[in-house]
Amino acid sequence: IVYATGFRHTDVLWPLKVTGRNGTDLHEMWGTRPYAYLGITVPEFPNFFIIYGPGTHLAHGGSLIFQSELQMRYVDQCLRRLAETNTLCVEPKPEAATDWHQRTQTQIKKMVWSHPAVKHSYFKNADGEIHTVSPWRLNEYWAAVREPDWSQFLIRERK
Repeated sequence: IVYATGFRHTDVLWPLKVTGRNGTDLHEMWGTRPYAYLGITVPEFPNFFIIYGPGTHLAHGGSLIFQSELQMRYVDQCLRRLAETNTLCVEPKPEAATDWHQRTQTQIKKMVWSHPAVKHSYFKNADGEIHTVSPWRLNEYWAAVREPDWSQFLIRERK
């Protein structure tokens, strides 16, 4: 488990080099638009879990501790499946991650941080987009991560 903070707010997981299936480089895949299903899991990166990932920064109030606990409980349920069943690996389906990202971006565009008058902000990437901040109320996010929806995952079993 790696948990770190830094001053490159829009460069999620910088400076870590993360390599997924078939040699996929996480930062190359993301480019300037990081995304993760529920802000926690990424397609092409089996058994890879992020705490405080893309779209989960609480800039509108709430408790980062509570948010992190929600994410850790979610990850714990995923790890339990790996440890206690015949499951070899889990990763979100690409369409699950894309759908979550699009829903998040739709909500972000309704928030003050996206207002055209806000020209420069540490929330915005070089293209003026916001991919780190969460638009969700804590109760909405809690409902989303309360337990994994396994239908949104690619699951490989051990042979």
